[in-house]
Amino acid sequence: MTITERTIEADQTALVSRLVSSRQFWLILINLAVICTLGALRPDSFLSWINFKAVLSLMSYDVLLAVAMTTVLIVRGLDLSVGSVLALSSVVMAMLLRDGYPVFPSLLAGLAIALLCGFINGLLVVKAGILPFLVTLGMMSAARGFATVLTTGQYVSFPQAPRWFSRFARQEFGFHIGDMFYGIPALLLITLGVTLVYGLLLANWVPLRRMFYLGESPEAAKLSGMRTARLGISAYLISAIFVWIAAVLMTSANKIGYANYGISAELRALAAAVIGGASLAGGSGSILGTFLGVLLLALIGNGFVLLNGNPNWQQATIGAVLIIAVGVDALRTFRARS
Repeated sequence: MTITERTIEADQTALVSRLVSSRQFWLILINLAVICTLGALRPDSFLSWINFKAVLSLMSYDVLLAVAMTTVLIVRGLDLSVGSVLALSSVVMAMLLRDGYPVFPSLLAGLAIALLCGFINGLLVVKAGILPFLVTLGMMSAARGFATVLTTGQYVSFPQAPRWFSRFARQEFGFHIGDMFYGIPALLLITLGVTLVYGLLLANWVPLRRMFYLGESPEAAKLSGMRTARLGISAYLISAIFVWIAAVLMTSANKIGYANYGISAELRALAAAVIGGASLAGGSGSILGTFLGVLLLALIGNGFVLLNGNPNWQQATIGAVLIIAVGVDALRTFRARS
């Protein structure tokens, strides 16, 4: 065997080793296993395009919120307010649309509300040094409370809004195969597009890559000249933007604003992010891993529906998966530090 052949073989062995040790690789296998299991148990219902489309459409909101959660976890943060801020932003946009305001100013008002909540979270965590759990728990309660007060707990419809806004999230782009039409919702395409672009930027763009350095060692990042406070607050602002995108899509798809949007969404977002490789200790996270984590939870939920399982067990399963993921993350962190 020549030196070149040995080098190629060594490179291939190293590539396989990295692949097998990666979180994403195992998540892909687990998702495939769940798909095969459900496909075998409920082939007619689970393997239909209608079911796949429903699963992917419903998980779109969770993908955006999980990406938001992943972003703050990277910088050693936490955001338990993602679901409540989504509801508040949705309510504000819906109320303005109901009162006859143009679409884009209404959407910008919703964005401003989300950014304000994100800025307050970031400021109190980064500048005041308050634990992110306490800050975002308070924001979760405050945002949900404001949304409920504004609407008295009622739906906010906007019949005067332009039809295109009420339809664009439900619009489908599809193709024909024989006599069958396969529609792909715009909701899903927008979510995938935004997530893909952000994932590429997070992996390759230096200003965003700095968030990983901050999460790994805040002290070292500060000594190296990074503006750690600005970077930490920026993570919460980026998180708020993804929450706002989810609010826009949900408001358009459902044609209403509602104060109860996003209840328990923070649990699913945190579970998906940690399953996907984000660490509560900061410094790690993957958008692909987060997406695969959301997909796994969505498949589990779909399995409960198709198999007529108890919805309470579904919530318990998500909690159990989160506990296991946190335990694995804690063990990984302990090994890395020892």
